[in-house]
This record gives sequence, structure tokens and C-alpha cells, in this order.
Amino acid sequence: MPILPTHENCLMAGARPVHLGGDALGQLERWLITEAPGADVFLLGDEHTLVQCLPELLAHVPSLREASNLQVRSGEQSKDLEVCRALWSHLAEKAASRKAVLVNLGGGVVTDVGGFVAACYKRGIRFANVPTTLMGMVDAAIGGKTAIDLNGVKNLVGLFVDPVGTYVHPTFLRTLGKREVLNGVAEMVKHGLVYDADHWNAVRRAPLHDLDALAPLIRRSAAIKAEVVSLDPTEQDQRKLLNFGHTIGHALEAFALESQQRSLLHGEAVAIGMVCATWLSWRTGLLDRDRMNAVEEHLMGLYPMFHLQEADHHRIIDLMRNDKKNHGEGFRFTLLTGIGSARVDVPINAAQVAEALDHYRLLTPDAHLRHHPQA
Repeated sequence: MPILPTHENCLMAGARPVHLGGDALGQLERWLITEAPGADVFLLGDEHTLVQCLPELLAHVPSLREASNLQVRSGEQSKDLEVCRALWSHLAEKAASRKAVLVNLGGGVVTDVGGFVAACYKRGIRFANVPTTLMGMVDAAIGGKTAIDLNGVKNLVGLFVDPVGTYVHPTFLRTLGKREVLNGVAEMVKHGLVYDADHWNAVRRAPLHDLDALAPLIRRSAAIKAEVVSLDPTEQDQRKLLNFGHTIGHALEAFALESQQRSLLHGEAVAIGMVCATWLSWRTGLLDRDRMNAVEEHLMGLYPMFHLQEADHHRIIDLMRNDKKNHGEGFRFTLLTGIGSARVDVPINAAQVAEALDHYRLLTPDAHLRHHPQA
């Protein structure tokens, strides 16, 4: 599908701008000067971004030098109601008015929590997103989704609310390690698989260690996310394409937090979810085997195996039952019909999910060449 033409350094996600590149932070400075003169300004980050990224931000956005800084711990555990309560209390203690502005400096956790806190405080204050991770730049900070987790279920409580803008400054990527870069690459792979075969091929060939080479791919992924959001802001139809890999992925992310294994980053969990969903695409007759093999081979080559036992399936499926996309019995999946195309709301039952998890569980590095049970 074509991407609507936009200014090279500014995309529109619905009615809200996504500024990219060298002048993105300059655009934030101009917005603060012209649209929020005299407003109380607060800046939310985590222990990493307030050390590694804040100096760069202040160099480009001097209006933030007098902002009151708020901090949450990095990681999914901060998407919690008690964390929000503490942030609301801080805003109240500082007598933040409805004209206040919250600037979210961080990855998906910071922009999710910050957006949710801003949307609820005094029925809504303005907020801006400054993503510092690849995940944030291509996906999490764009599109107006905000949420926190509840009772171990990811993003169970939240709402759609737009930032005043998203400001993508790629220099922040130099603070990331390889694992965090790959975390964001998972969403870029997803964008290509469900929407743009050329983008899938470009991401697949990209030298992921070269952040300069990633710059045009970041812009392309951000453009895909922005266009899909513009077509369907509240996820009634087209935006469900972006849920590819997430139905199982979110459950695996929550499961990993409960288990004794290493935790999974969001992109790592989604990558596993995409392996499972690609297999289900083939199993249901929507995708041919060669394309399934290509997707599986690429993802298994990027991300380390997360070891599952057959006994884990029940808990993972149980966590899936709270997925927001469900309606009626069973589950609703986004599945591939080709490379660059997908179908939303495909009904999948628990037995099929268990089969897909078993498929992933039994994979070895060369399994895509030999382990595909016959339909």
C-alpha cells in the first residue's frame, strides 16, 4: 500500500505531527515558546534517559531547563497504577494547572505512562513525546495509545489520547545497546510484513549496527504507523493490522515477568508472537510455506530462543483471554496473507494457539528447514 506524501521531516498521525530528524527538537522548542508560554512544564524520564539523554535534550530545547523532573524506573513494572498515583500526587503538590505540559523523554514505558498520567490529571493536560528508543521512534510514541498494566495483563487500562506532537531525534539511539535496537527492529519487521513488502526486504537487508543506515527505515516505519493511525485512530478496523504478533506476544511478555527465566522485552515477545502467528497463517491456509519459512528464518536469526515447556501453554493462553481484541469465544488474530498484506480478526481457538506455541517450542536454529507438520 502506498504511503501518503508528507513533508520529509514531518508526518501526520491523524491531526498530530511527528517531527523527525535534526530539527525535531527545535520544533519542540518552538511549540513550547508559541503554544505554552508561561505554562508549568514537567519532564518525565527514567534513570537512564534523565542521565544519558537529558543533556542532549536541554541543549536543543532550552525552554525545558526550568522544568520539574519526574522519574520512573525503567521497565514494564512502571506501567502500574501506584506509579501513576505517585506522579499525580507530585503534579498536585506542585499545583500543576490544566495548562501544564508534560514532556515524556524515554521509550514505550515512559510514553505510555506519561500519556496516561497526563490524560487523567485534571481531566487532561497537554503532553509531548520525545522517544529515545527505536521502539518508541517507530511505534510506541506514535498514535495516541496510552495504557498501564493491571493484574499481570498488559495494557489493560488505558485510553486513546494524542500528544501535541512526537519529536524523533535519532541521535538518542547512540545511547542504546544491541538488545534495545533489536527490540525496536521487531516492530519495523512487523510494519513490513503487514503493510509494505519493500520495507520488509529493506529491513531484512539493513546493517543493524549502522544507525545512519537505519535512518530512512525509521522514517518509513514511522510513516507506516502514522498512516495506519490516520486511517483508523481508535482501532476499529485497519489499525488492527498493527496487532500482528501481539496477541501471543503480550501474553508471553506477562508470562516472562512471572517466570524464573529472563524477562522479555516487548519486541522480543512480539517476535515470538510473529513466529507463532506466521505459522498460524500457514496452518489456516492464508500463507504459503516458502513465505512462512522466510519470515521464521529471519526472526529466529535475530532473537534468542525463549524456552517454553508444554505445561506453560495453559498459563499463556489464560493470559491471552484478557486481550482487548477478543470478542465472543476464542481469539481474534491478525494473520498474514502474503508479505506486505494481512487479514484482521481471524478467529483462532485455544487448541490452535497451543499448536503454534508447540511449533515455536520445538524449533531449533535450522528447524524452519525441516519442522513443519502437514496440514
